[in-house]
This record gives sequence, C-alpha cells and structure tokens, in this order.
Amino acid sequence: PNSQKYSHFVIISQARYQRIKMKVLLAATLAASATAFTPSGLNAKSSSLSMAFESELGVQDPLGFFDPLGLLDGADQDRFDRLRYVEIKHGRICQLAFLGQIVTRYGVHLPGNIDYAGHTFDSYPSGIAAIFGPD
Repeated sequence: PNSQKYSHFVIISQARYQRIKMKVLLAATLAASATAFTPSGLNAKSSSLSMAFESELGVQDPLGFFDPLGLLDGADQDRFDRLRYVEIKHGRICQLAFLGQIVTRYGVHLPGNIDYAGHTFDSYPSGIAAIFGPD
C-alpha cells in the first residue's frame, strides 16, 4: 500500500542530486547576472564644456569627484562617458572571471576536449596550479 502511494517519486543518488542542484544554481546565477549586461538607461548629456563632473552619478562625500590620476583634466562630457563605459565593462568582465573561478574550483568543467590531442578540460588543475603545476 505505501509503495503505491509514493510511486510517483523518483529516487536518485546523492551525487546526481548534487549535480542537478549545481546546474540549477548555475543557471539561476547566469540568468540573474544577465541584467549586468543590459545597457544603462542614463543618457544625460551636457552642452557645457567647462563642466567639472561634480554633479555626476557616483560622486559622494567626503571625496567628491575622485580622479587621482587626472585622466579627466580638461576633458569633455564625451570623454567622461567613454571612460565610465569602459570602467563598467571591465568590472563586469571581472565579475564573470571571478564566477568562473568559483565554478571551476567547485569542480564543474566544460565537457569535451580542450585541444586536438585529447586533453579534457578537467584534466588541468584549478587556479594558479594550471600554470605552475600542482606543486
């Protein structure tokens, strides 16, 4: 009687459960991080060439506008917008690289071969050991 009551449940191994759980977690993380690659809705343009960028988004007390290398000395709004775009793009690439490091350290590797000699992705160690060896 009890076996008929629970016959619709599938019993899977713990290892298979962990793989499924990791895949679902990875898919949810990728779906959530996809919003990082959508374009920003901020397209404010100014016609003033002598603008000091003190009223831009991200300027906070106590530092105010922070440009320690002087990259924007005498720059116009287009130069500021370009540098801000590049900074955001590089930040997003770093976030993906960090996520890739975490996922690889967890043990998830791409399927298949990395080269024509037949070396698989999981045949290489994780992290800096991939370059210098496991020692």
